[in-house]
Amino acid sequence: MLFMVVSRKTSVVVLLVSLTVLLLVSLFPVKAANQITLKVVIGPDTEDNRAQNLVTLEKIKRFEAANPGIVCRPVPFTYTTRQDFFIKQASRTAPDVLDVWATECELLASRNWIIPLDDYIKTWDKADWVIPSAYAPFRYNGKIYGIPFAGYVKHVIYNKRMFRENGVPEPTLDWTWEDFLNAAVKCTDKEKGIAGFAPMTKGGEGGWALTDFIYQAGGECEVYENGKWKAVFDSPEAVTALQFLKDLKWKYDVLPANWSNGWTDVYNIFGSEKVAMVFDADWGRNVAINGQGMDPNDIGVAIMPKGPGPKGRHMGVQGGNFYVINALSTPEVQDAAWKWLTFELWDEEDIKALAASAADYRAQKQYRAQFEYIPLKPDSPYIKAREEVFAQNSDVLLSWGSEEFLMKLPETAHIEPPIEAQVLYAQFLAPVVQAVLSDKNADPAKLLKDANARFQKEYLDHVY
Repeated sequence: MLFMVVSRKTSVVVLLVSLTVLLLVSLFPVKAANQITLKVVIGPDTEDNRAQNLVTLEKIKRFEAANPGIVCRPVPFTYTTRQDFFIKQASRTAPDVLDVWATECELLASRNWIIPLDDYIKTWDKADWVIPSAYAPFRYNGKIYGIPFAGYVKHVIYNKRMFRENGVPEPTLDWTWEDFLNAAVKCTDKEKGIAGFAPMTKGGEGGWALTDFIYQAGGECEVYENGKWKAVFDSPEAVTALQFLKDLKWKYDVLPANWSNGWTDVYNIFGSEKVAMVFDADWGRNVAINGQGMDPNDIGVAIMPKGPGPKGRHMGVQGGNFYVINALSTPEVQDAAWKWLTFELWDEEDIKALAASAADYRAQKQYRAQFEYIPLKPDSPYIKAREEVFAQNSDVLLSWGSEEFLMKLPETAHIEPPIEAQVLYAQFLAPVVQAVLSDKNADPAKLLKDANARFQKEYLDHVY
């Protein structure tokens, strides 16, 4: 009707304008007044990520259906280098919800790049499920900045049959270095090529493994004092730890003849029953069982042994990932981020997937043999549901640890060094491990003093 009361020329102009508006609206939909756009992480578009990315996209559909008014925008991102995150944060293109390493709290919280989650946790229906100590890596100035969801706490796995045959009592929750050494000595049989203990000694794993002993002896690697990071792995406690490792080789002779082993190596040795004890975090026993055919019933678990002296403690490295919320997001987006962070976390969808996986393991004639550190109380509904699935599929789904062990394990956790942990492991600590195991006359105190000074000068002096 409009075009009947205006000139033909005007009608054409109006029609063209109308079509242009419709085209723009179709290309760039107008955001609803109350619509929130939430940037969520998806893996880079590579072949090995595609299956998981499809899972994420399906989760986005379910989340948007359950939360009208929130639209998710997938952002390809992996927290693999801090530099990449720094660039995205500076350009405000980083996701609103991130999963980051367990080492990152001090760095991110001190720069106000992530927000405290205490107020959200107070109203979270699953808050009582979480073991309080599991938050430790992401506590900063008395506040909680991250939710743990995947990780590990290193502990000892041992061959129960070898312990039994050599008259060694199984470890208790209060065992010590002395008990550990006694077990290693009694289980060692050099004529048969059997060692009591096999440490990781090469690559970054060598330094990673040494820190377990340092923490058990009461030492630290890095501390924050007077506004500055300080390297302290030359302390008397750290020297005691390195000396203990040296003595296992030269004084007690309980290590394999070929002591130069990496991550996979020690589990292959353990699986072939050429060693009685190794340290494990999560996937090691999978190598022993599925790779070497070890009987799962022969594998026992124990917390780390307590180191000597008044500072001695049960300690193993804790690593893994935490969910955090970006502090540069608006409050409304942060609220949406919390909803995404907790959506389907430890719920029935995961339980269904676990149950469905049992058939795949049977078909492959394999076991699900990894140990998962789940930061939840043993009596939480999620853990109880998992236990039911494991009980129904015990022929292929393997679990370890008594309730006492599972409750105690988080209390033994020690977070990794927050500044350049991988560099510290590979370039500074692994060489001193190799030095004391290859040279009977090597001086642990001098080696650590020199390495500590170099790490301080080359790295920690440049922080911030």
